[in-house]
Amino acid sequence: MNNGTKELAETPRLALVATEEDDNEPMPRAFGNYVLLVTFVNLANYTVVLPTAHNYSASLGGSGWFAGLIVAVALAPGLLSLPLAPRILRSRYKPGLAALVVLCAMGNACYGLGQLAGSLWLLVAGQALRALLWGACGRALVQHVVYACCGKSRRSAWTARQGNIGFFGMGMGPVVAAGLSKVSFKVGALSVDQYTAPGWFFCVVWLLMLLVLPLIPEPERRFETEFVRCTNGEERKCVVWPDGKTLWCLFSVMACAGTVAVWETSAAIVTQRYFGWSVWTTSLFIGAVFFSSMIGGELVRCLLKRKPSLHELDVTVTGLAMILICSSMLYNYLPSSQSPTHSYEVTYALGSILVLNAANYSRNYSVAMALRSAASVSGEMKDMAVGAQAAFMMTGRSGGALLGMGLAAMPGGANASAGLVTGISGFCLLLLAVPKLHSAIREV
Repeated sequence: MNNGTKELAETPRLALVATEEDDNEPMPRAFGNYVLLVTFVNLANYTVVLPTAHNYSASLGGSGWFAGLIVAVALAPGLLSLPLAPRILRSRYKPGLAALVVLCAMGNACYGLGQLAGSLWLLVAGQALRALLWGACGRALVQHVVYACCGKSRRSAWTARQGNIGFFGMGMGPVVAAGLSKVSFKVGALSVDQYTAPGWFFCVVWLLMLLVLPLIPEPERRFETEFVRCTNGEERKCVVWPDGKTLWCLFSVMACAGTVAVWETSAAIVTQRYFGWSVWTTSLFIGAVFFSSMIGGELVRCLLKRKPSLHELDVTVTGLAMILICSSMLYNYLPSSQSPTHSYEVTYALGSILVLNAANYSRNYSVAMALRSAASVSGEMKDMAVGAQAAFMMTGRSGGALLGMGLAAMPGGANASAGLVTGISGFCLLLLAVPKLHSAIREV
């Protein structure tokens, strides 16, 4: 009897220990690293065209707005695949990843053939093809993996790391563009130069990724049953529409993603048109800003790990306020008749670093808060938030890319694009004035 009583007494403690061990379960190493690599390559592929997209478009008769469309369409079509994410990811991840990789290789080949075909629309088609499955098999897959394969205590940190790796990829894209700007040769009628080389380079990279994928084991979904599905009788009681705090977090994701897109596309034009920089210099500058943002994001992640009492909302709000204030350094305060001075170039560069750093870590923790807020309500809400954060992020990036490059190409474009950055962050902060919203988010 005493032994039986002792076992019963020990059961809650043993269950607690097991729960704590599960909460600390790391992401499966091989698959997690492959997902990070896909994120890195995709976002490097996205930014590699930034320094040359405007001139590539112009060489085929396109305007600055069309160049913005070429960049924007590299993300927007992914929204179409988001509703298919639950079905694609239901039992296995690797088939969806394989389809994504194949489409990325095909899309880059189309981008490389645009000059030979003399068609702007082939560039658009290539970018759209590359983006088509990014919603379901890129953004949504990442968060699905986090909640199905990773313990609770590691999810925010892994989400932040994935965001920082993405920024690292966005930094490498322009660096690759700088190296490819010196490439120039012909294979028959096919010309490989600074405009088409990015497409062919990443076509080869994606094909190599496809060869590696069969070597990666499918991960075990230890936490997929963590959220209980509603039965038919409970279906009407389930909450499937986000509440105010989740909506604000999602809007913050879109605002930060839009800020990044406006800056990266406008910087490609501002630095070349206003500062007279070469494609090489512009590429290295954009890459350096993204690298600094990745490092800043990692430092913030380490800070939160050392100080658990620091709430992610405080980090996010601080970042948005920093974007609002530091965007003032992006404006050209000189008369339009006067050429930009070196002091403006230095101020613009410093402001760019501060704005992008803030946008990176604010976005990372907005995603984490949105998913945690939704998961605290129901499994259905969590599944909705996984797709919603991807949709909000891609909407922000594609819309920001179109507006950023289009506005920057207009007279006074430097100030127009800077004003858009200021307005986005200011509006997001203004929404926190809604009664009880701030305190509700802090309870997440």
